[in-house]
Amino acid sequence: MGKKEKEFQIKWKTDLPYNYSIGKLAVKYFEELKENKRIMGSKCPKCGKVHMPPRTVCADCLVEMKLEDMVELSPRGTLEGFTVVNYPFIDPTTGGMRPFPYGYGIFKLDGADTYMMHFVNETDHTKFKIGQRVEAVFKEKREGNIGDIPYFRIIREG
Repeated sequence: MGKKEKEFQIKWKTDLPYNYSIGKLAVKYFEELKENKRIMGSKCPKCGKVHMPPRTVCADCLVEMKLEDMVELSPRGTLEGFTVVNYPFIDPTTGGMRPFPYGYGIFKLDGADTYMMHFVNETDHTKFKIGQRVEAVFKEKREGNIGDIPYFRIIREG
């Protein structure tokens, strides 16, 4: 065995600020969310599949989608899957501890062909049912980000 070399390290803290473009469709999505409380998807001009969240390229056809291909979707949809998170962690959007437990679901909004995930206003897993109807709840003062919909509420029938 050869002589083990001592590890050499330089430790420093650095700030690497950067900006990136989210693209025209995402900009339009967030503008509509903020200004008009409208949820927008992108509809493929070739196959007609409606993507939510909006995409610039159809996942099936690989056809580019443009601003004129955006369509309004219903704020209501169907619960397709769910979980209840029961452990604490740092919320990357706030830097603080995320309150728990909280519900998280996967939905298909009415008019969309793909799924989205978001918070749900239920924390008791026994009260979730696949196929339940859900509805987006919008903040009164919106900022143009996904937090403008703090959660989806389960629509209780009856």
